[in-house]
Amino acid sequence: MGGKDLKKIALLCAYPALGKLPHAEWDQALKQARETSFDMIEWIGVLAGIAFVTYLLRVDADHAAALALPVRYFAEFLAAVPLLVLVVGPFYLRRTRRGLDQAIERRRGPGPSDPQR
Repeated sequence: MGGKDLKKIALLCAYPALGKLPHAEWDQALKQARETSFDMIEWIGVLAGIAFVTYLLRVDADHAAALALPVRYFAEFLAAVPLLVLVVGPFYLRRTRRGLDQAIERRRGPGPSDPQR
């Protein structure tokens, strides 16, 4: 199993709606989906997630004084990245899935029950 097969499986797991499109159109559809704006639930989730991760990463004053400033910032960065992926990532995933559904609907055009047809 090559790297392209693994990428294809991972994309289908993250975005099941991609299975409705030919493989050649996946990159363009994902690009359009990622340009979708966040809705209110996603904005609140991202902001709350950032606040929560910030709260989790608070440092004891004595411990912070013992480390050099660049070392402390680097250590906080290394701790923040996986936490942000776990806490805020699902809201980005939700936005992209919603955008992908919208992109697929735009490609199909109006349905048979659509009054605009």
